[in-house]
Order: sequence, then structure tokens, then C-alpha cells
Amino acid sequence: MATSTLTPPRTRTSAHGRPVPPPLARPAAPTVEVVGRTRPRPGAVEHVLDTATPDDAALALAAARADVVRLVPSAALPTPAHVRSLVRRVEQEVAALGRPRADVRVVLEVETVVAADAADARRRRTHLAYAEAFAGLTWSPSASWVVAPLDAVRDTATDLARSAGVDAVALSLVGPSAAHASTLDTAVA
Repeated sequence: MATSTLTPPRTRTSAHGRPVPPPLARPAAPTVEVVGRTRPRPGAVEHVLDTATPDDAALALAAARADVVRLVPSAALPTPAHVRSLVRRVEQEVAALGRPRADVRVVLEVETVVAADAADARRRRTHLAYAEAFAGLTWSPSASWVVAPLDAVRDTATDLARSAGVDAVALSLVGPSAAHASTLDTAVA
């Protein structure tokens, strides 16, 4: 994407009068948060992209207006590699608009299961894989789920954020795992 379909690009010029593209740099380290436990800054605009191939208008709108672009894994975004591809498209569109990459926070929202220990986490991942296999799904939800003991959830989510190329992972706690929200909120802060 060379230019945005929504607004003309803003350009800066160097001391020599040459155009300088905005930086594509991401924030240094990804963060981890718990869904529903963080408050967006007042006036922040969030845009949800839950498909691997959003139309150009949706992508342009997200890049032009959003402070936060939230990605939700689905059959269209089944793996961290697919998410990373969409993140690149968002970054390209942001750059085409002349916005600094740091102005847009890209968050991956993932289902999260807190296991009792490492053995329980392995057992739960195995059960999830069996359920996926027998359900005849065209994608593997477990590729984007965080299933880990309480003390490993943050590290697992950070690894997922790095592999997907996002700025943050938002943990959506599933079932009884929601009881750990306050503990995780404190641990990831």
C-alpha cells in the first residue's frame, strides 16, 4: 500500500528538503493486560479487526482514526503468522497516512486458560487439540490461546505478542480462569 484510500499522507521534510517517512518502530517490549481490567485513556478510539483480509476502507479507517487497533483471532486469523501479516498491513497503512507507528497501539485479544501447573496445562492443551480435531474446524483456536499455569501466563503471552508482532496481548479469561483476574492484573501491571 503506497498511499491511503482515506486521507492524503502527511509528510515531513529533512534539512535538505527531502520527504522523511514516519518511523515504523514499535514500542520496545510488548505488554500484557487483562480484558476488562484496563481503562482506555479518555477520548481514545479503538477499532476491532477480526478478519485476516479487512477491506481497504476498514483498514484505512483503523489506521487513520484509531488509537488502538484490536485484533481478534478467528478462522480468518488462525495463527500468529496470520496476525503478524495483518499487523504489517496496518503498519503500512499508518505509514501511508504519515502517522508515526507509536501513535497506534496494536493489541491481540486471546482466550486464556489458567492451569493449576505445567502438567495440567499440557493436559488442557491436549484436550483442546482433541476437541479441535473432532469438531472439524478449519482452523486451530489453540494456536492463539494462552494455556499456562498462573506463574507462566505473562511469559507465555509476551512470547505470543512477540511472535505475532503486536504491542500488547489482552487476556480474555475463560471459565473458572476468570477467578484469577485480579491476581493476573497485579502480576502483569
